[in-house]
Order: sequence, then structure tokens, then C-alpha cells
Amino acid sequence: MGQANEARAAEAKEGGQGFFRRLFGRVENEIPGRDSHSRSASRSALDLGDIQGFILRGYKMPMVRHFLLSVGIPAAARKLLGRFVNGNEFDVPQITTAEDWHVGFEPGPGDHPTDAPRRKPDYCLNLGITWPGLIALEIRERVPGLSFKSFGAFISGAAERAKLVGDTGESAPHHWIDGFGKGRDHVLLTLHAITPEAMTSYSDRLVALFAEGGAFREIWRADGMALMEMKDGEAVPTFKVHFGYTDGISMTTIRGGPERYPPDHQQPCEPWLFVLRDEAENYFVPEPRELGLNGSFAVFKMIKTDVVKFENYLQSNKDKIDPEMLAAKICGRWRNGVPLMLSPETDNPSGGIPPEQLNNFEYVNADGSGDPRGLRCPVGAHMRRINPRGQPVTGQGQPGGSNNTHRLIRRGLPYGPAYDPARPDDGIERGLLGYFINSSIENQYEFVLGNWVNDSEFAGAVRLHPKSKDPLIGTQDPAASIFVIPHANGAPPIKLTGFSSFVTTKAAAYCFLPSVTAIKFIARLG
Repeated sequence: MGQANEARAAEAKEGGQGFFRRLFGRVENEIPGRDSHSRSASRSALDLGDIQGFILRGYKMPMVRHFLLSVGIPAAARKLLGRFVNGNEFDVPQITTAEDWHVGFEPGPGDHPTDAPRRKPDYCLNLGITWPGLIALEIRERVPGLSFKSFGAFISGAAERAKLVGDTGESAPHHWIDGFGKGRDHVLLTLHAITPEAMTSYSDRLVALFAEGGAFREIWRADGMALMEMKDGEAVPTFKVHFGYTDGISMTTIRGGPERYPPDHQQPCEPWLFVLRDEAENYFVPEPRELGLNGSFAVFKMIKTDVVKFENYLQSNKDKIDPEMLAAKICGRWRNGVPLMLSPETDNPSGGIPPEQLNNFEYVNADGSGDPRGLRCPVGAHMRRINPRGQPVTGQGQPGGSNNTHRLIRRGLPYGPAYDPARPDDGIERGLLGYFINSSIENQYEFVLGNWVNDSEFAGAVRLHPKSKDPLIGTQDPAASIFVIPHANGAPPIKLTGFSSFVTTKAAAYCFLPSVTAIKFIARLG
């Protein structure tokens, strides 16, 4: 763990592991009153024990460590991968699947009385393999029928496809952290932990395993940790990101998945959008089926967020618009998570908004009503671009329709200490580390970044300025950047210009997320 994160963790430990365990260790029941029997009945079609856990569930653990590995001796590497799914926790840490937690001693709140006791484990472990990684593991030469014919982006890799998603300029691959995009980035192993002690213990075990028989070489690692804030005199973890926004509100419900969220206007996503399955509409499962079925794909990214530049830009336009209102218009939510669609004038509406309702809204309804012109929430705002909901856009032209075929699941945590307005120019890098999970990198991740985030014509009949892009995460040219905020009363819109990109890609990798069956298949290759 980085020194800054360790210091923050130590401040919050409160005399041992109990602090983090109390905050993150209980099992969440996302829909009050919905017991586990109804949950089980709705997900029978998914083999949760074969699917890597972070594909279908968010762990809500406060710290993470990502190891980038290069294959050493292929046979030793394949053997070690197999040990990660051998079911023997005493041998090596095990890959976490999407099954419910069945370790520990206390039931989570709202569990059915007859349920087995559940509590989160101390760690979760998952892995992704790049196309160069599959080659280095000798999968291609040992499996004559190997086919990823529907997944050309995965084969090409993140560096070759960088321009398609706006990773240019300072975000271009030749600026990335050494080890990414040059063919040596073979395996990403991701360790989540609930306490600093668990992170240290399991990291030490993993590092020792990498060296056994020359299996892997660790070429990079990075830590993420939930940002802290002071409450009642003690530091507690939050769900905020460095720009100050509350994260994790707009969640993706997968039909039959282990996590269910409060109902909203969005239809549940079909499982094949995130788990490789035969009923998919736009791809063929990789072959052999033992390798492909129940897997997924993910884009790992390290994204630097320039908080100082962002805050300075908000302040530089205060003669045109209140800085906090501008932050809300840029994102689509106030920084406390309240969406503009439910409260366009204040982040603290009278009577408040229950947490379970913060994602219950639509931009454009089937009859065309709602906010088609962006008077409440600008059509070009970050949230409307990454998940347009019922807004007719490129790839979906029906008002009130579903844009689910392009949905993404993001799993990530901040890196670097929380931004301190009293010390804005501290020179410390801050950002986000994590994965964008999808079954089709082309049709989901690349489509969203290329057609919605970095394109002015994404909004169908709504004509945006031809140079406009996502104001928060888009790739901006200060000489051409523009963000337009319309006025509801018919007054001239506010036009903001002259801003550069607020985020920079520091590293990226396109990963295959193999199932438990697939990892065993790889291990059996000898």
C-alpha cells in the first residue's frame, strides 16, 4: 500500500480491524423487505459459482491493490492459476466468485431467518488476462480450436485502440506507465481487502507465490482506497471521488444477478451483456466453450483526475454561474448525489430525497415528455452521455427506450489522498483505478467512449455544438472546447469555453475475465 493510503487507514483503524469490519463487513440487502428466497429464485439461470465475483457484484471493500504480472515460465504460471481455483484456501488465496458470502458468523440486515449466516470475507481476489497474456501462457499454441472471433478489440489491445476512445495527447499510450501496452502486460491480479492487516497479509502471500517456479514477474502495482472524511471527530470512509461527487449511485441491475437495487425507470440488463452466454445477440462465445462460457471482458484503467484544474475552472466562471451549480450541470448530479432531474435548483430539496430514489428518474419518456431539451440536466452533461436512459441517441432512437445494450459496469476506487482546498497545489497525483466490465468491448466500452462521450452528435435530434464533448471526462482541446447550459426561461444559454481535459489516462489494458472452469482448463494444459 502507498504511504499516504496506509496513513489514512491507520488513522481510521480505531484500534484494530473492527472499524473497517463494522463499516464494510456486513452483507447489504439492497431492497428492504426482499428476502433471500426471492433473490435465489430470480437468478437460477446464472452459474454464480463459476463467474468471477466482481463481474456481478460490487464488493464495497475500502481498499484495493492491483498487481500487473508478466508470465515467466508458462507451465509454472498455468499451474499457479489453477491453484487459485482449487478450493483450498490453506494452499493459496482463492478467486472470489459471484456466489453469496457463506463465511463468518453474523447474518446481514434483512436476511431471511433461515439463511445461512453470512459475512464478508477479509479479502476478494480476481484476475484478468490480456491477449498477449494468453499467448505468453501458450494457450494459442496448445489449443488448436482457440477462437475469439467476435472480440477483435480484445485481440488488438488497449494501446492499438486508444484513439477510438479518445486516449490521445497526454492520454496516448506512449505516455502510459511503463509495462502497459507494450506486450508485457499479461495478467492483472486484483486484491480487495477489508482491513489494512488483511491487505498486507494476502499481498505477502501472493508475492511469494508469483516467484514460485518462476511463474510470474511483478512489473507494477498500485493501490486504491476509499476517501476519508471526518465525522464526530473520527475519519470514516466515503463513496466520494476526488472531484467531490458521491459515487456508486447509478448502479446496473442484471436480470438474475446476485445484486438487486431499488426499482427505477431503467429495465434490468440481460446477463449476456456482462457474462459470456450463448443467447447473446452480438457475439459468439469464445471457443473452446470451456474457456469462454461464463467469462467476461474488462478494460482496466488508471485515470488521473486534475482536481486543481477542475476547481479553478468552476471558480473562473462564477460571474456566469454559481460554481456548485456549474459542477452539478457538468456532471448531472449535485456533488452530494442528488440528480438535477429530481432537484434542478438545489442540492437540498425540501423534504429531502430518500437514498433509494436518487436513481429513480428518466430523461425522456416514451411520449416524449421529460427533459428532452436539457433544461433541467444539460443533454451534454456527463451522466446523460454515459447512460442516456430513455433519451433518443446514437444506437437507440426511441424516446423512453432502452440503451442497455451499451451499458457498462465500473468497479473502482480512488488513488491518492483526498483533495484539500487549503493546500490545492500539493503536487500529489490523484485519480481512479479500476475496471469497466462488459461482454463486448467494441459495443459497450468503445461505443460509449467513442460515440457518446467524445462525439457531439450522440443525442439524435437534439443538436449540440459540433465541438462539444463530455465536459467531465471528454478529450478536450482548449481552443475548441465548449459546454452549453440552456436556460428554462428562454434566456440565452450559458456557453462555457476554453477548458482542457480534466482527466488523463495513465494506463489501460483490455482483459479477458475467465470463469472458474476456464482457469481450471488453462491449468490442465500442463
